[in-house]
Amino acid sequence: MTESQDELPAIIFSRPLPPGRQPLCMALRHRDGYETSVYVHQPADSPTHLPVLYVHGIQSHAGWFGPSARFLADHGHNVFQVHRRGSGDNVKARGHAASWRKLLDDVLDACMFVLDQTGASRLHLLGVSWGGKLLAAYAAQPGRAADIASLIMVAPGIVSRVDMPISRKLLIALCLPLAGRKLFDIPLDDVELFTGSEQMQEYLRRDPARLKRASAAFFYASRKLENILTRSPPGAIPVPTSLILAGNDRIIDNARTMEIVNRLTARKVRVHELPGRHTLEFENDPRPLYQALLDSIQRAEADPV
Repeated sequence: MTESQDELPAIIFSRPLPPGRQPLCMALRHRDGYETSVYVHQPADSPTHLPVLYVHGIQSHAGWFGPSARFLADHGHNVFQVHRRGSGDNVKARGHAASWRKLLDDVLDACMFVLDQTGASRLHLLGVSWGGKLLAAYAAQPGRAADIASLIMVAPGIVSRVDMPISRKLLIALCLPLAGRKLFDIPLDDVELFTGSEQMQEYLRRDPARLKRASAAFFYASRKLENILTRSPPGAIPVPTSLILAGNDRIIDNARTMEIVNRLTARKVRVHELPGRHTLEFENDPRPLYQALLDSIQRAEADPV
């Protein structure tokens, strides 16, 4: 059985947003009827650049990355932070996703939602941690490039340094046929893995919407996404791609991640390495991350080849 809660988990932003600059909260209904929330950060004036679909990680939600989304909005982008099914402020089927195909279909639904809402013909994909892996797998699918202006991945969870014990993996495999919704702990309890900031560590400890458990089916789907990336041919991701890495990442294997992304992009990826731990948003001074995100997007719009 999945976790149940009596009320929606509250979304608390990691840093206060400026007065009057709170995002709109909209509803996205996926093709199977599942409804999730989308937090939309709008420019103060009319947008002057392409929209951004911003996808969070395995435990996180829109609140973790609200400040960087606000920064991009203040530079002319409509930024759509979509909550993955079963995460964020979603209660229904919490921690669960039935398959990797369902997750990729959800990305397509979100892209269509952004394009419909904005009238744009293309959009930027921005994924953090596990969300970067999901978006990379999506961009590697044949026929997806036409709508994607760029792919930006921040510390993407393509190759993890944190793993489950083999006994738990075997138990998950045993649960898949008949008990795919059974929940297991996500092996990221230690908040020091994410950040060295004591303030942000306390934020994580108190975060009511942080996802602590996921289903056997979700973990299997996650592994299948990794397989897509390791087995896709060279150049499978043809869109302008930027990879932003944390120099002191304790969660992600940066060297192996770069190797895979280099192959997927035919060595055309632009790489930024910034000092800090996994969640660069939580650094005491996150401005280098904000600027790297903006530079990646602006460069893709100026030079789309």
